[in-house]
Parts: sequence; C-alpha cells; structure tokens
Amino acid sequence: MILEDFATSMPLVSIIVFSFIVTLVLTILYKVLTKQEELKALKEKTKKIQEDMRNEKDQAKLMELQKEMLKLSAEQMKHSMKPMLVTFLPLLLVFAGLRSLYAGVGDIIPWGVDLPIVHTGAGWLLCYIFLSFAFSIILRKLLKVH
Repeated sequence: MILEDFATSMPLVSIIVFSFIVTLVLTILYKVLTKQEELKALKEKTKKIQEDMRNEKDQAKLMELQKEMLKLSAEQMKHSMKPMLVTFLPLLLVFAGLRSLYAGVGDIIPWGVDLPIVHTGAGWLLCYIFLSFAFSIILRKLLKVH
C-alpha cells in the first residue's frame, strides 16, 4: 500500500528510486559473482589486441589477432553468465511488480508529441531503462566493477 501510494503520487521520483535500488543490487551481485581480477586482465588484453589490430597491415596476422579477440570475448561472456543466470528470475519478478505498481500511472514524462512507438510520453519501462542505464555507468565506476 505504501509503495503503491508512492508510485502513484510521485511517479518520476519513485521510478528514479526503484531504478537506482535495482541497479545497485544488480551491480553489487555482478561484482560479487564475477572474478574481477580476471575480467580486468581480459579487458586489458582486449584493449591491447585492438590497438595491435589498428596498427597491423599484414592480413594473416590480422586474422590471427581476430581469432584471439574472439577467444577473449567468449571468455568474458563465460564470466558474465553466472550473474546473469542468478539475477534473471528475480529481475523478472521485479519487472512484474513494477508493471502492476505503475499500471494506472500512464506517462511519467510527457512530451506532447505523438511518436510511433512511445506515443505522447515515457511510461515506467522507458524511464526505468534510461535511468538504469545511467545509474549502471555511474555505479560501475564508483564500485570499480569491470
């Protein structure tokens, strides 16, 4: 009842708060469930290979670097799978809860122009997506998540 009142009386403030909390929890879980040192090393290797690829003129060597890059990408994906699997179902439940919470709210940020997909404003989902993207960038930097 309190959450419902909060969401309907101050929809923009409430979606900002909910987006921040969900993004914070997901970021912390990602940091805890991944081997940050290994991810950092993989990103550094990737950066080095990208630099080498920019400077490489020999096609054979370039293909070899691309193969190595593909292996590193697969390794990074492997590290990301565990947190993704752990957070998938709870995140679906959070979205279901937010959907029902904001069911009668309508547009949170109206812009008065009828666009093809989002019509006359941004609802809770579009607001959540933009806010969580921004919060994710900030929190990953603050928490030093790789």
